Amino acid sequence: MSWRDFRSAARQLCLLPVGAVEPHGPHLPLSSDTLLSEYFAARLAERLPAFVIPAIEYGVATPPFRLGGNFPGVISISGTALTHVVTDIFQSLAGNEVRDIVVVNSAIDNLSFLCEAAREARRHDPRLRIMIVHWWDVVGEGFRDSLAAETGVARSEDHHAAMVESSLVMHVAPDAVRPELVHSGGEDLQAGDTVRRTGYHMFPLPAESATRSGIVYRADRASTEIGERVAAQVTRNMTQAIRLEFGLPTPASESEPALQEEG
Repeated sequence: MSWRDFRSAARQLCLLPVGAVEPHGPHLPLSSDTLLSEYFAARLAERLPAFVIPAIEYGVATPPFRLGGNFPGVISISGTALTHVVTDIFQSLAGNEVRDIVVVNSAIDNLSFLCEAAREARRHDPRLRIMIVHWWDVVGEGFRDSLAAETGVARSEDHHAAMVESSLVMHVAPDAVRPELVHSGGEDLQAGDTVRRTGYHMFPLPAESATRSGIVYRADRASTEIGERVAAQVTRNMTQAIRLEFGLPTPASESEPALQEEG
């Protein structure tokens, strides 16, 4: 975009992808979260009167118990830094007459700081309307349940770098994935009960909660085909949610029912 292009687009919806740089097992790239956020932002821009601004590629560090241990490749910023950066971006956009912003975030530990940035920016300019959305929150419960039944991978076994996320990255960035390594977790992958999982965080990470590969959940059933289906479901439901919240009409050429569970 040139500045003239930006001036023309400023009254449209602004899409800000936010990701992270961190391990996703041995089979996915460190940039998986950013790749997914950029992908969905691009898909939204094809379906909505919207434009995409450059992504924030660094996020808040995910706790080691979600990553399966302390592995190389975590390049993070503090929550305070993320809050300040995103607040400044929101306020800069507002100064350029942008009023409606959607943050497409794919790293869960960024959430609290993105929300704080939205609150702070709106304190300075109440005209701002900001949505923060994650792909996993709009897949649909029924869709996820059906996928679990179809594949035999329980939802409790399908979180960070597991079947659904791995499938999405296979679809979005196939050249960046090493599918032959989804089995490299050995007993970590096939006998998940040998990796102690907790509903809380411990620092340092207990030895029995660590893995050798960084595969905490099951990625062995991941496939490009599943990724394509999930991507279509997320894009449809995310688009519908944005249209609902920002009062955007659904084009007559599109047949989109209300937010879907089954897809």
